[in-house]
Amino acid sequence: MTRRVVYTALIGSYEKLWEQPTASDSEIEFVCFTDNPELRSDTWRIEPAVPLLPEDPIRSARHLKIVGHPLLADVEETLWLDARVVLKVDPAAILDEWLAGSDLTLPCHSFRPSVVAEFAEVIRMGLDDPARIHEQLNHYALEGTDRLQRLVPWTAIIARRHTAAVERAMAEWMRHVWRYSRRDQLSFVEAMARAELPTRLVDLPNLESDLHRWPAGVGRDERVPAWKVAESLLAPVIRVGVLELELERATRAMSTSLEQREDQLQALESQVRDLTEQLGQARAHADELRGEVARHHQNVVDLHQELSLKDEKLARRQRRIRKLRAEIEERDAAPAGFWRGRR
Repeated sequence: MTRRVVYTALIGSYEKLWEQPTASDSEIEFVCFTDNPELRSDTWRIEPAVPLLPEDPIRSARHLKIVGHPLLADVEETLWLDARVVLKVDPAAILDEWLAGSDLTLPCHSFRPSVVAEFAEVIRMGLDDPARIHEQLNHYALEGTDRLQRLVPWTAIIARRHTAAVERAMAEWMRHVWRYSRRDQLSFVEAMARAELPTRLVDLPNLESDLHRWPAGVGRDERVPAWKVAESLLAPVIRVGVLELELERATRAMSTSLEQREDQLQALESQVRDLTEQLGQARAHADELRGEVARHHQNVVDLHQELSLKDEKLARRQRRIRKLRAEIEERDAAPAGFWRGRR
């Protein structure tokens, strides 16, 4: 049988824990992780949890929400509920329907149509440090604006099957919550895209449906933080942030390009030195060859002269031989006794 758990987390005095009327009729256990030793409940099993960052109770609660608790290590399917969400039905029905064909399912946001609209609302309401939110938005925008136009989830209810891929995606999501805004709805779409995890969004009126009710604002500290900013500043601040990031990227690219060109120039200078050295060696070798050619040429001239002298000497000998041969032929042709009186 698949082991299932419904869980929530309360760290600090951020909000109250709402009871769950359907818990008594469900076979699924409801578990609340908290750092409040005095917290009691008739429908939740209270489990102690040490805040990961005591000075940041909200992100500590987000860590339990996104990554989970060691007690959930053997659980196969979970249904996360924000502490103010009250179920009207057995959570088994939600898990059965939402996890049919999907390992991660959440409701769509009823009041914001896109991720970028959620960014604008969080800044307008002053729900987190605006500088950090602007930085997050600028970084996401530089990666491409298509994800910012996607549907934004309502993360008060999360049904998930604890596969290895889902765990990796949750770790990626948590890294964004550590690095950027603690408002986890801002980073969900980007994190899931980077983790390449398919998710399913279902239509569910956030305030109340046949499955739940959400008494928004009741039992929560809704005081507006001191960093709330005017909506009129959003566009120029975001634009300045984008330009700053583009300038930073361009500067890094230019620096890298200059370094590459320096390396290329040094390589070319080294090649020029090598070629100059090779050219000098080639010229010296050519001079040696020219000397050898000149010596061979002189030898040829000397041989020609020697051959000419020998040819002249040979010609004189041939003339002498012809003369002697003619005299012999003349003697042989004369009558007997012709040469006797000439001696």
